[in-house]
Amino acid sequence: MVKPAREKVALLLRGVESTGSFSAETSAPVGGVTLSVDGVGPVKLPVGAAQERMLVSVARPAMFGLGEETLTDTSVRDTWELTADQVSLGGEWDQLLEAALVEVHEGLGLPRDARLRAELHALLVYGPDQFFAPHQDSEKDDEMVATLVVSLPSVHTGGELVVSHRGESRTYRHADGDQIGFVAFYADCVHEVRPVRSGRRVTLTSNLLVARDSEATPIDPDDELAALVDEHFATPMTRRWSDEPSPAPNRLVVLLDHQYSERGLAACRLKGRDVEWVSRLRVVADRADCLSALALADIRQTWNAYEDGRSWRYQYDDDEDDEGYDDGESSTSYDVGELIEDEISLGWWKRAGVGSGEQITLGVDESEVCAVTPTASLTPYESEYEGYMGNYGNTLDRWYRRAAIVLWPKERDFIARAEADQPTAIAELDARLNDGVDLERARADARALVDLLGVGSTGLLAPLLSVADGLDDAELAYDLLARLSGEGLTVDRAAALAAVVTRYGDAWTRRLIESWFPAGGYRHGHWEWASGTLPDLGPALRQVGADSVVTHVCRRIWATLSVSIGAALTSGPRARAAGMASVVGPAEALFVAADTELVEVFVAALAAYGEGVLDLEIPLVRRLGAEAPSSLVEDAVLRLEVLLAVPPRSADDWSIVWSGCGCDLCDTLQSFLADRNATELDWPLRTDRRQHIHQRIDAAELPVTHHTIRKGSPYTLRLAKQPDLHEREAEQRRQVTADLAWLRGEG
Repeated sequence: MVKPAREKVALLLRGVESTGSFSAETSAPVGGVTLSVDGVGPVKLPVGAAQERMLVSVARPAMFGLGEETLTDTSVRDTWELTADQVSLGGEWDQLLEAALVEVHEGLGLPRDARLRAELHALLVYGPDQFFAPHQDSEKDDEMVATLVVSLPSVHTGGELVVSHRGESRTYRHADGDQIGFVAFYADCVHEVRPVRSGRRVTLTSNLLVARDSEATPIDPDDELAALVDEHFATPMTRRWSDEPSPAPNRLVVLLDHQYSERGLAACRLKGRDVEWVSRLRVVADRADCLSALALADIRQTWNAYEDGRSWRYQYDDDEDDEGYDDGESSTSYDVGELIEDEISLGWWKRAGVGSGEQITLGVDESEVCAVTPTASLTPYESEYEGYMGNYGNTLDRWYRRAAIVLWPKERDFIARAEADQPTAIAELDARLNDGVDLERARADARALVDLLGVGSTGLLAPLLSVADGLDDAELAYDLLARLSGEGLTVDRAAALAAVVTRYGDAWTRRLIESWFPAGGYRHGHWEWASGTLPDLGPALRQVGADSVVTHVCRRIWATLSVSIGAALTSGPRARAAGMASVVGPAEALFVAADTELVEVFVAALAAYGEGVLDLEIPLVRRLGAEAPSSLVEDAVLRLEVLLAVPPRSADDWSIVWSGCGCDLCDTLQSFLADRNATELDWPLRTDRRQHIHQRIDAAELPVTHHTIRKGSPYTLRLAKQPDLHEREAEQRRQVTADLAWLRGEG
């Protein structure tokens, strides 16, 4: 696999000239590759047994070179060979081969400017017991440096390729059923194909050539670093747990070896190898058209771990600029396994050319990080072991503090800094718009900013209102503001919002308000905001000519209240009263903020509900006092009068009005409740049917007790109407009478 550019940067800074080996391996999916052989025709991949036999029928025994001679000897080489002119490869073969050559170029450690190409030599078929004894390839061309063996997918066992060099051996087995395997090794390596045990091994062999004009020339190390930095910023990121590529990174974070305080982190006070690395990377930043900053990083690593019984000691002195570890509190040592998570965040930086440092909040993805010295090889300032916890195994958390130099392209300067400090970046963008400097560039930066904004954020609303106004682009302004939340609207932001609304019109405004206050049920933050802010915000918006904003906001808040009112009306008396109580505050705010016409719309909506809405209307009228609309008062009076028109319950009437879900059980329960003479019911029911009745009684808060007599089969459910039924209704009637008198001004 090709190393990402950031890892190559680490190798160059570390001073490792070549990481190549005598052999290299990679693989690719077989889909899209076509193979055709003279005398056989198209060969389907993976190669089946019938086609393997056909390949053998047009092949010849393979030969091998010995000195100046070419020989056939099955005791040395026993396989079938088809020459290159008999084989045609197509479809996506060229692309797969090119990608594989990039990987083996790096794996073999060839010079960066060497142009590698593959020249097909033969197609080989190894049947059962066939092999190729240890041997060394002859260089068939002056440009040949290595051999490439391509394993086509086929069903077989054995036939391993073993490559040896200077006492080290590597064994390569055939590729998986849907993969093509590539193995490259230098021509001076001894290699062999071990006997095939079953099936047939099918491979292509090619000579790897380096073009004559690829003469290595000295490369300035800093130019090479600059090229790698360019490559880093041009290559899409691949995250640890995903195969899907992400956009190219906006920064390169090179971790330094030593620790520093904010005061101590300066170019003139760097230590050890940090001096050279920072100096070189600043030169590279200029060559790669990048900006840079020195930064402080906090790192948390989580590892699989198990206690091993030993102990180790350290203590970190937070007041020192550099390491301050000594014997301190004892802590258990652990056998550390796989790295589970690596979290890196920058909390402070000092940009080159800027006088002072800045507090920032910037999470860094691992694909943006270059660690010359791996973090795990350093001593953490704190560790915490967590034993087995449910779905999690034993883990060890380690915390580190490191310094870093951060590079980012000048062309992405705004977004790179905005990721670290959104408020400052937005303020800068607003200033540029106010100055009228390069409007198109400002719009481009605003588009890049959209994806950074947290959904529902409120703290950035004020500066972004000004930015949205200055952009003079309705869709872009909407995209910026729609990510936020209406809860950020306050009286002091009324004028800024009015300016934006005036610029983009009523349809745009309505769409924005709908994004800020989505319709639905309970919205705790929205209702709190409405109760506390809307009564003062409404007049402030009207004063600056933004009446439409008040209307749209009130309609959206009412939409969420309506859902909750409807849900409360389906509940029992206590749950209904509690649900209505939660709505009174925001409802009062709407009646205060909305204009007369909209208030009447709200009253009409309440009037359409059943009698249970009195639990909202009465408290709402009490809170509004003299400001309560007469239509609301009239509706409440009418409802109370209807209730009082019903004659009081007689002493011998035990009927309860209720309707269930329509099932046979609810029909039986309804009949029992409606019977004015029945007070108890013994009802044999199996468990699931008893549970249904329990749930219906409890949900409706019916004045009926229920318990199970655990005798017989099925058990008997005993229902009993509560003896205080008459007293409850009498108390309710007294309350209705008092409320009606108050509304009429009689009490």
